Amino acid sequence: MKQICVVYNPRIPQAAPLAEEVARWLEAKKLKVSLGSTEEPSPKPPVKDCDLLLVLGGDGSILRTAHAAAAHQAPILGVNLGRVGFLAEARPENWQDVVSSVLDGRHWVEERMMLRVTVRRGSKVVAQEDALNDAVVGRGTQARIIRLRVEIDGQPMTEYAVDGIVGATATGSTAYALAAGGPILSPEARSIVLVPVAPHLCAPWPLVLAEGSRILIAPTDGREAALTVDGDRPFELSPSDSVLVETSPLTTRFARVQEKEYFHRTLMARLVARRPD
Repeated sequence: MKQICVVYNPRIPQAAPLAEEVARWLEAKKLKVSLGSTEEPSPKPPVKDCDLLLVLGGDGSILRTAHAAAAHQAPILGVNLGRVGFLAEARPENWQDVVSSVLDGRHWVEERMMLRVTVRRGSKVVAQEDALNDAVVGRGTQARIIRLRVEIDGQPMTEYAVDGIVGATATGSTAYALAAGGPILSPEARSIVLVPVAPHLCAPWPLVLAEGSRILIAPTDGREAALTVDGDRPFELSPSDSVLVETSPLTTRFARVQEKEYFHRTLMARLVARRPD
């Protein structure tokens, strides 16, 4: 590895000082270092020529970086400064050991499926984005349910009366989809989880679909609706819009030094509350 991108979340007080410390440490090893912020305009980190992206922040910081990294297939190594840290590999107290292992080639690369989300207005594509976590079609600012028609692979499935519908990857299965009652998938699973949010007198069950599935979601009642991709700014949908969710040709790559069974241990540590002694 010759060039490393260090990307930090400026909203976390310790992130900027740690980024500078990491950059100095890497430069002392005669590596070229680019320093970027998750708050810069897109593309946020300068990833084009980077061999590795070091992301200092929480899972949200890693999600924002993943959008820029996926097109260049640069692997991500996260240092967790957030609350959960499902996606991170290192902590502030052990980052030097972890980064040294990666620089020495003592790591493996984990590839995670992404979604491609396309908004059509009639026959015209008006928006398209890739998601590592999820795409959510939900109600806008009005506190009332919306009706959403869902088709899978061109075949009508049902019409939901809901607060929204989450289409998630295995990565996103531990995020909003889980909070809405969806299943947890192992990170290597190449499936799409479809979860209705607060369903009212309609099919309440989450679905796990094969990676090649094409899911069309369309508002039917003319009420205000919006699309959110990986928790970013909502895209307001017109009554004639439809949202297509399918497997993206891109993947997100993570540099890992833990054993390949790490996820289940992390899952128990993050989600299962410890009982008092």
